[in-house]
Amino acid sequence: MNHPATAATGAISRREAAVVAAVSTALVLSQAVVFAAFGLALFAMGQDLSWSATDTGFAYTLVILGACIGAPMPVVLIRWIGASRTIVAGQAILGCAFLVLWGTASLTQLYLGAVMAGIGFSLSGNTPGVYLVSGWAGARAPRLIGIYLMVAMLGNALGPPVAQALIAQAGWRGYSLTVVILCALSGVFCSVCLRDPPLVDAADTSGGWVRGLGRVLRSPIFLLLAVSIVASQICLVTIASVAPAHLVGEGLSSAFAARLLGIEGGASALATGLLGHFAHRLAPRCMLPVTLAACGAGMIILSMSRGVAPLHAFALLLGAGAGGATLTVTLLLVRYFGPTEGSASLGAIWTLAGFAAVGPWLAGAVADETGGYTPALLGIGVAMIPIAAASLALPEEPVSA
Repeated sequence: MNHPATAATGAISRREAAVVAAVSTALVLSQAVVFAAFGLALFAMGQDLSWSATDTGFAYTLVILGACIGAPMPVVLIRWIGASRTIVAGQAILGCAFLVLWGTASLTQLYLGAVMAGIGFSLSGNTPGVYLVSGWAGARAPRLIGIYLMVAMLGNALGPPVAQALIAQAGWRGYSLTVVILCALSGVFCSVCLRDPPLVDAADTSGGWVRGLGRVLRSPIFLLLAVSIVASQICLVTIASVAPAHLVGEGLSSAFAARLLGIEGGASALATGLLGHFAHRLAPRCMLPVTLAACGAGMIILSMSRGVAPLHAFALLLGAGAGGATLTVTLLLVRYFGPTEGSASLGAIWTLAGFAAVGPWLAGAVADETGGYTPALLGIGVAMIPIAAASLALPEEPVSA
């Protein structure tokens, strides 16, 4: 298999830079509006349209289920229309989703827009993004993938404060229309910058890639990595969904909640960048249990604290934990199974991550029954302890990776 632009030098070509810039733009926008800030929009919509916590929690669950439905699609679409067009299609679907949300007047419209947003997110990044970066960068792929994920994590930092400001200024409908415009601009930018790498694998047309992916999915290593992603995503999406309502219920402001979510996103981007930069010195296999434990600690702190300092600690821990877990699992997939099968298995990983949808739904149901989100947040945090311990069972990474 021949990779373009895989000279032994460490220089990054203009094509590689354009690809990283475009795929990062698509993913940072998708991450910001679909997961990082969607809870803020739902909170505003729920107050305006008098919806219950269960209603809005279920909407966030549908976002995750939409992402779950969309996760395996890039594996097929890459071979049908190419990874570049897959990302452009994802941005188009995401824009249409927020157009539906802009005109929402009923739960049916809300739920339709939520599912479409999840599908648009899955087509906009991760699998097609990693495919394009690894296809063009070759030997430089691990570092550029780290940069790609680090920049994408900035969506978690930028999304909440920007969304809060827009919602306060123009309302949730004005915010939704702004997202539609941004998706259109991002889609045009990706159309101009992205080209599929001249990378052909004979197995792709003979069904060998399906057999290889099946081997990956049956391995205990994949199971452990999938559980790690699902667990970290339960923490992340539950917080994005219910943290604004939880903190307001504890006597804090929506602006403070948005600031904490922004800090969480910044911590996620910083952790991703640092772990990606030092990936050759700090084995991702050893860092994964630490990141999962950080997620659990953050959830427990949020459930038990009202003080400003502990809540900032929650944001830092959860952000670093979730971002670090995403990067380490991505790198471990490539190191254990190779670039081709590792990239393809990302779709399966994020499909299974749809089980994280139980988090927001459960938290909303618990809040309706008990009057608060504290029991659900505490339970999720405690459950992370055995999951972090189980990840210690991962074997040594192949030296050739």
